[in-house]
Amino acid sequence: MQSIQARLSTGLLFSLIIAFSALWLLVSISIKTLAEDYIASRLLHDAETLLSTIEFEKDGKLTLADQRIDLVYNQPFSGHYYVVISDEQYISSRSLWDYRLAPVVVNTDEQLLTKQPGPEQQSLLVISRGFIKQGNPVVVSIAEDLNPINKNIIQFQYGFSALALGMLLLLVIFQVIILRRSLMPVTSIHTELKKLEQGKLERLNTDSPAELRPLIIEVNHLLAVTGDRLRRSRDALSDLAHAIKKPLTVIQQQTHNNDSAEASKKTILKQTDEIYQLTDRILKRARLAGHSHGGALFSFTEDLPALIKTLEMMYPDKTVHLATDIPADINCPVDRQDMLELLGNLLDNAYKWANHNIILSVSKIDNNFQICIEDDGPGANPDKFSELSHRGVRLDEQTAGHGFGLAIVADMVNDYDGSISFQRSDKLGGFRADITLNCVSN
Repeated sequence: MQSIQARLSTGLLFSLIIAFSALWLLVSISIKTLAEDYIASRLLHDAETLLSTIEFEKDGKLTLADQRIDLVYNQPFSGHYYVVISDEQYISSRSLWDYRLAPVVVNTDEQLLTKQPGPEQQSLLVISRGFIKQGNPVVVSIAEDLNPINKNIIQFQYGFSALALGMLLLLVIFQVIILRRSLMPVTSIHTELKKLEQGKLERLNTDSPAELRPLIIEVNHLLAVTGDRLRRSRDALSDLAHAIKKPLTVIQQQTHNNDSAEASKKTILKQTDEIYQLTDRILKRARLAGHSHGGALFSFTEDLPALIKTLEMMYPDKTVHLATDIPADINCPVDRQDMLELLGNLLDNAYKWANHNIILSVSKIDNNFQICIEDDGPGANPDKFSELSHRGVRLDEQTAGHGFGLAIVADMVNDYDGSISFQRSDKLGGFRADITLNCVSN
């Protein structure tokens, strides 16, 4: 894929070429038009001067007072010419020699600007105007060679082209320098990512251009989320290792015990079954968490049905009705992976202990996102509510109640600057968990 700098440089180059070409064309046309307008105004003035030299004799013969005419009109092929026409009478300047301009017909008080070929390959600008002199209609045409003017215009175009090309190259060089300096923060971010990979940094520096700051903030947010998940995974592994340690110790002791083989077999089978249940519970939690989607937000419409289906597969022997009270237009501001793990643990506890009914309620008040889960199970001892989220009871499956996994929920709630509380459900009579998450900090 082409680099951003190459794209911007190419786009700028084409834009400058188009702009300078348009400017060159505009300037060339403007100069040529101004030059021709200036010549036309001067020719009109000469036509009026020439009109003053025109005389009609008594017999109607057309004459000119040559002594009052500019000498340039007497020099052969001087580039300055005139023609006077009255009815069938035709008088031309001596400078035309034997060359005859094409006659131009105009009415009185009208003027016409034309271009004609002249003698010796000259290009003539001709202005013709109709007058009334001594009661006779007269058409005066004054012409001037445009070749010298066109030659000067061409020289100007060459000079302007060279100047424009130099300015174009200079602007491209400046733009390349500016682009490289502007893209230096990207290089800096690349260096920081390398250091981040090597463990020398924990987060990217947000002191960057405004266009890159949102990207850096999102990367830092993903780093924080990934770090939290890694911490929770390590905690889960630590808890699993701690929980398996006890049955493994018992099994080790039984292998060195001189008790009867039947008693040792029963003890080992019991401890092995406990290990199986612990590992199976960890695998169930992994199934509840689902697959990560790189910082996507949780959707109650798309993700909750899949989570409920997974729970029903995990408890095929139970008939549980899950009622939901979730506003249709509510948007969950929580990361999808976090919400799957949070709801997964809470609903897993509810499915495990519920008899027939569970209620899931969701609401959002200002910046607080609230979740309430109730079931009709046996509930828990109110005196033990404060201990349910302690890490020491996270994997304790020997105690009847809702203590398993709630420590994970408590850790996630803390990550979102929220709060968690447990009580008896007034609606269903079982256990109730209330979660409040602060949406601002995340």
